[in-house]
Order: sequence, then C-alpha cells, then structure tokens
Amino acid sequence: MTTQYVYVNIDTYRCNGCGTCAALCPAVFRMGEDGEKAELIDGCVALSEELEKAASMCPEKCIELEAC
Repeated sequence: MTTQYVYVNIDTYRCNGCGTCAALCPAVFRMGEDGEKAELIDGCVALSEELEKAASMCPEKCIELEAC
C-alpha cells in the first residue's frame, strides 16, 4: 500500500479561527500564538482520514489539499 502525500494550504484571510482543524488533526494544524487563525505545522503531509475530515468540516472551506 502506497502512502499518498498532499500539500495543505490554508486561506488565512477566510479562516474564522474556529479551531476545528486543530482539534481534528493536531499533527497538521495548530492555532496561531494570537489564537485567532489556524496555521500549518507542516505543509506536505501523509493524507489521512483526520486530515480529510478537517478539510471537509471547515466552516469557511478555506483548507485545500493538493498532491505534492
């Protein structure tokens, strides 16, 4: 079984800082030091169920996953 890697992009302009992505996938996302916006821990990561869920559940739809 081959692991698929994706590049994660967050449109921080649209991010409302809800923290859903950081709660669902803390290996990839964290809240910034100011607590207002999500930020990436690493941009190119292994695709996981948690990552797909975080992207799909983002209320602002500001997380994009692309092959890397």
